[in-house]
Amino acid sequence: MLISNKQIAIVGGGPGGLTLAQLLQLKGANVKVYERDLNKDARVQGSPLDMHEESGMVALRKANLVAEFEKNVRVGADKKIIVNEHAEIIFSDHSNNPAEDLANAPIRPEIDRGMLRKVFLQSLQPETVVGTVILFR
Repeated sequence: MLISNKQIAIVGGGPGGLTLAQLLQLKGANVKVYERDLNKDARVQGSPLDMHEESGMVALRKANLVAEFEKNVRVGADKKIIVNEHAEIIFSDHSNNPAEDLANAPIRPEIDRGMLRKVFLQSLQPETVVGTVILFR
């Protein structure tokens, strides 16, 4: 698919829209992301996201953002405990030590949505994301 000399509009500046914008810009596309928020700090972004190896981490690698992601990952947030109906622990991975780098880390490191959004916004060309009134940046 040829994307040079094309103008691409993406509706929504969430994780999917920003990921797509970054990937397209890396291929030389002229991209605008249209976002309903007035600016990047208009609202709380919600709960953290798990970045699974076969999905989120693939996208981060293709977007050349693994290093920035690693700086902002919530180490240990992916730990889990499974209890039975009597609240007795039947599984826990809390005794495992978190890895120093994601190459040896759990398969689903977590990051706050707001921080992930910031990582993507900083990677995009200036004035890529257009809010309802003002430009993001």
